Amino acid sequence: MKKTSLLLTACAALFASNIAFAEPPEFKGADKNSDGGVDAAEFKALNLEKDFAELDADKNGNLNKTEYEAALEEECD
Repeated sequence: MKKTSLLLTACAALFASNIAFAEPPEFKGADKNSDGGVDAAEFKALNLEKDFAELDADKNGNLNKTEYEAALEEECD
């Protein structure tokens, strides 16, 4: 019984760690409404600790693919 409990606990911890360190989606996956840009709400849903306004270089309220990919590159640094 203890082995089963320990195994289940280890599996749950592994599953939780995979969720915590999941990579953000590619641009198409982040652009939930398929309008060609990632808006502030879509970006917030990604739970990245970045300032959307700073990343929106052209200040149009959406991140284009170049801006989005730059944000992800910074996240990896």
